[in-house]
Amino acid sequence: MAIGTIIAPLALILCSYATQLWHIYLAQGLLFGIGCGLLFSSSVALPAQFFSRNRAFAVGIAVSASGIGGVSLSPMTTHLIETLGYRQALRVLGAFGFGLLIIATALAFSKHRPTIKGSYFSSIIDTSIVNREFVILLVYGFLATFGYLAPYFLAPQYATYLGYDIETGANMVSVMSGMNAVSRIICGFFADRLGKLNMLAGTSLAAGIFAMVMWQFSTSYNVYVGFCVLYGLTSSVFVSLLPAILADIVGVRKIQQGIGMAYSIAFFGSLVGPAIAGILLQQFGWTAAIQFSGAPTVAGGLVVLYLRHLRSNGKFFCII
Repeated sequence: MAIGTIIAPLALILCSYATQLWHIYLAQGLLFGIGCGLLFSSSVALPAQFFSRNRAFAVGIAVSASGIGGVSLSPMTTHLIETLGYRQALRVLGAFGFGLLIIATALAFSKHRPTIKGSYFSSIIDTSIVNREFVILLVYGFLATFGYLAPYFLAPQYATYLGYDIETGANMVSVMSGMNAVSRIICGFFADRLGKLNMLAGTSLAAGIFAMVMWQFSTSYNVYVGFCVLYGLTSSVFVSLLPAILADIVGVRKIQQGIGMAYSIAFFGSLVGPAIAGILLQQFGWTAAIQFSGAPTVAGGLVVLYLRHLRSNGKFFCII
């Protein structure tokens, strides 16, 4: 976390001095991505180490802050760019983020520090935790991230498609982010009581169906707002449930290695998913982009149902 605290804000500030496109790729694309990855993967594992009965609820409260950040940062960034210009806006965001991250890093500590046995590579890729259930969960993470981000990235364009301005689209991103914060807490609470896999399968299938059906037929502003609310409530629940489920599968002492491996697989979908959706939009129109956004999430939900079937020994009605 300490390394990410330095790298991520520094990347934004360096990006503000970019004069060529490849400068942006290196600074905001590569360096900022590495910094955020170090911050997120290391911090999201911490709450699950201190709770057992209410583990999903605790993780949900912790990661709900990212949804709150999305609500505030999207309009704030738009305002900064309009008033200060994008270069000064990046510098302000970098300084602002650095201040918050210093506080967060100072307060964070791990209950079970990862042990280093053999090479550093074997500590990062821990084959001792790899089993059938863990691999299935990796497949889910790979699929879920492909379509998850596209509705957020395409919201400004879809708002203009409906006849509204880009700022309206930015507001829709804030709506989805706000719903993210609410759903991660609520679903985390009920996941501890109704079953984490039950909740993950249900919300993943619902998010994919909302995208493939409701977004597809969002021909008016009110319907699109309804989609943003429902998609925000269901699409990002996996962010809070994945660490809690990993703790059950690999054990609390190995959760940091498990999360690191899971998000290493998931990064591919996050990287190319929105880009593929954008290409489909340009080549084939909105229907192709929208269906692509929902289909991987539905497939991921089906994968979780299979994992649930294995862990429940085929029982249909059970809390798991």
